[in-house]
Amino acid sequence: MNQPQIEKKIERIKQELGALGEMRSGSLSRQFASCQKQGCACMDPVNPKKHGPFYQLSYSFEGKSTTRFVRSGYVAKIKKELATYKRFRKLTQDWVSLAIALSQMKLAEARQKDKEK
Repeated sequence: MNQPQIEKKIERIKQELGALGEMRSGSLSRQFASCQKQGCACMDPVNPKKHGPFYQLSYSFEGKSTTRFVRSGYVAKIKKELATYKRFRKLTQDWVSLAIALSQMKLAEARQKDKEK
């Protein structure tokens, strides 16, 4: 890949990053629980029918781990935000890789020019 191709890819990445919507980091898990009340179906020793599903969002930000319950009506929105964040991370990783390759090309080109002098 040559310099103009790398620069063009970086520009595409910048445009795609600018078009990203709402995002959040973390993971979403589906939980089931038992209420521990005698006689409840969730306490059946043979075939327990636990309560749920409950959705739980876990993430770390600024060194703090946080867990929040998410109402079922918001699960689709949270999943979309998590997917957007994954896309953001992938794009920025690609950008850094391309920037390193571009920088190395420029350094090699400068060394070659110095040798020619």
